[in-house]
Amino acid sequence: MLRPSKIHGAGALRPREWVFVKRVLDCRPAIFLARRGAGVDHPTAAANIAALIEAVAARPGRRILNSADPDAPSALEISRTIARQLGHDWNEVLLGDGAVETLGRHPWDVPHPIVLDMTAAIDLGYTPAGDYATTVAEEVEWLVSAARGGEGAAHLPGPDDAFFAPMLDYTTEDRHFATDPG
Repeated sequence: MLRPSKIHGAGALRPREWVFVKRVLDCRPAIFLARRGAGVDHPTAAANIAALIEAVAARPGRRILNSADPDAPSALEISRTIARQLGHDWNEVLLGDGAVETLGRHPWDVPHPIVLDMTAAIDLGYTPAGDYATTVAEEVEWLVSAARGGEGAAHLPGPDDAFFAPMLDYTTEDRHFATDPG
């Protein structure tokens, strides 16, 4: 049995990276990140799940294994990775405890890091397909293509999506800039 964390890859049912890709596509000048972007919720690339399945198939047995990328980037690192892949620069607004509660939400906004122990998988012979920055590139390309009407466009989160809408609250961000431009 495999226990993946937050799965990412082209065609993902809940593409968490959408919150950053959408902002780039909308030419947002800033990224707001709650908890100063320090939140870590270990991602798992579909390609790394496949690599682990290959290792397990080579050594059958009864076991439960965590499945995660070899690195566990913070939300700030993820936002920078996606911006870099899309050639976008934005002002990073790293929010602390006193910020408006709805400002800076993102899918990795957790108070304590969630990092999976991959020791058992590595001991079994698992070799990851790549780190987060390498493996997320295909998903980022897919999201951009889908947003421009390509394959998967019908499955992108809409403006009323209950999960993503609070994380794409441009009105609150714009109001923040209007009252605190620095």
